[in-house]
Amino acid sequence: AEDQKDDKPIFVEGDQDLFKFVIDYHRDRKVHLPINISKSAVLHELKRFGLEATEDQLVEDAVRFSSMKRKMLDWQGESQKMRQRAAEELLCSGIMKAAVEKSKEDQGTGFTLKRDDLRSALGLDETVFNNLFSVVAGKKPCESEVLQRFARSFGYSMSVSKPRGQFLAGSTWNGSHSLNVVFTPH
Repeated sequence: AEDQKDDKPIFVEGDQDLFKFVIDYHRDRKVHLPINISKSAVLHELKRFGLEATEDQLVEDAVRFSSMKRKMLDWQGESQKMRQRAAEELLCSGIMKAAVEKSKEDQGTGFTLKRDDLRSALGLDETVFNNLFSVVAGKKPCESEVLQRFARSFGYSMSVSKPRGQFLAGSTWNGSHSLNVVFTPH
């Protein structure tokens, strides 16, 4: 290219994704290959340009499984937290929607939202609704500041109870999915 007297571009036919490795080899006589690039494809591309590389001149990056595994576990944990927050928010919105409907019938004595009220408000079938509950198992819906503010905004306090005859352990969503959300006027 240095012998060329005019400013016309040089056309080189080759695989554009692999050509940078040809340039690297031509410059350094060594190529560092990322894990997503085929060693045999680069060797083939080098041969097309009349360059013969030896195995030790093509260095493949090692996969660092320990760091990859740690990152995957971190993302898995973050994903679980995101799913849990989304499920809690969805249940809260269902409680709010069902409460608005039930409050229209209230004669000042308060009302109770049952499981089917929530499922209906969310428009979910039984299986999806059960899966939603399993994601938030162990959480306390009454600790949601959003729900407490919502209840107070129209003159109610909110609590959670089990249907009659069932034990309530800490007012949490659980596997039985049978909590009642009780709205009582102030």
